[in-house]
Amino acid sequence: MKLSDDAPVWHRLWSNQAALLSAITILQGLLPFWNGIVPDRWFMIGGAVLSTGAFILRNIEQPKLKAELAEKRQSNA
Repeated sequence: MKLSDDAPVWHRLWSNQAALLSAITILQGLLPFWNGIVPDRWFMIGGAVLSTGAFILRNIEQPKLKAELAEKRQSNA
């Protein structure tokens, strides 16, 4: 198995950030830290919106990040 070229900067990709927020939001249903303060429905809606956003964001280029990766590759070569 080979990792993608952007694996070293996974934490800076918008799609990964949205996916992590989605997972944390949906976990609220299992671990009710905010029980009684925020309705569960809002967490489920938020999780659905964030997971859809992660799919969309994965298809949007991040030119600044791409340039940084190319620069790193050139300096390592």
